Amino acid sequence: MVIHQQGIKKLNSFVLSERELAKLAVISVLATAAFGVGGLIIIFIMQWMTLQSYASDAVDKHGIAEVQASRLGGVALLMGILMSTAFFMISDDTAVEFFRVQVSWPVWLGGAGCFSLGLIEDLRNNSLSPRFRLISKTLVLMVIFLLAPFLVPSSVGLPIVDWFLNIPFVAFAVCLFFSVGFINAVNTVDGANGLVVGIFFINCYIFSAEMDGMAMPSGLYGAGLFLIFNVVSGRLFLGDAGAYGIGAVMLLVGLTAFSEELVSLPFLAVLFFYPCFDFVVSLVRRHLDGRAMTAPDNDHLHNRVHTYFKSVFKSKNMANSATGLSIALGSSGFALVGHASDLIPITSNLWSFVFLIQSILYGVIFLWAGKALNPVH
Repeated sequence: MVIHQQGIKKLNSFVLSERELAKLAVISVLATAAFGVGGLIIIFIMQWMTLQSYASDAVDKHGIAEVQASRLGGVALLMGILMSTAFFMISDDTAVEFFRVQVSWPVWLGGAGCFSLGLIEDLRNNSLSPRFRLISKTLVLMVIFLLAPFLVPSSVGLPIVDWFLNIPFVAFAVCLFFSVGFINAVNTVDGANGLVVGIFFINCYIFSAEMDGMAMPSGLYGAGLFLIFNVVSGRLFLGDAGAYGIGAVMLLVGLTAFSEELVSLPFLAVLFFYPCFDFVVSLVRRHLDGRAMTAPDNDHLHNRVHTYFKSVFKSKNMANSATGLSIALGSSGFALVGHASDLIPITSNLWSFVFLIQSILYGVIFLWAGKALNPVH
């Protein structure tokens, strides 16, 4: 009798409600229209992952999500990337030449190393201490920079800073410190549907167009599929694997582009604005509040913006997705619009003024949301 009840319970876990079926239908149509049959296959794999009991977060694990969801989104994203990689590499169709995958080995190696570290944590929740993960990411990036020293900047266009960066050890240490911090920042702001993967999608689009032979076209495919599923369904998180992997790939592609003088440092600052700026603001805010600077909280900008959208949308998932998409477009969207319109060359230092505008907007929205909406800390 007990076995029979367990079997029924397990069977019911695979039965979707009418609302979930409607969402899956919308996701399937969008994915097929944008990415073909291969995209539809990945979507059904994503849906299957959401029905698994392992690697699942409780409802109260993520303050914004407020739903039980799988942490295996990073695996689904990787599957989309690998499937598109295989297709693009064997295809001779000139129509997909734009998407052809030719990413340098530091990006693959760094992304794979950080992804694997995050995957262990996703599958065995809290099995790795924060210190171990920090040291592991540091070692992965240290190996990358030792094998590919061209990724370590020796000049940023500021005479005083450049003087220090001309000292190899200093340049290496600064680059390593920033790189580890950036990956942690990406993981920290992964708190809303479509936020991090939306920023990643914008990165893939820009670098696929600008960096022939070094682009992230497969990332564009995988990120697009995950973005559709994540925004509409909301039951698949990137997890540490996805956040670490995306952070490492964006970082290493950005450093490669900068080393080849394809982009300016201010442009990268605009493109990576939200993870970097919100991370720094969070550290300062916690310090001023007398708390541990590394202690997690729910007072990021996306938490405050989400409080507003909850008053606009009745659906929790719509409020969540509106939060993520608005911040992704409102931050990295500056780089996307500038690149598409070619108003400012991406090699120009004039992007510093755009970064200043982003900083002011962040402060205004953060303060307004804190006073007007009174979010729960």
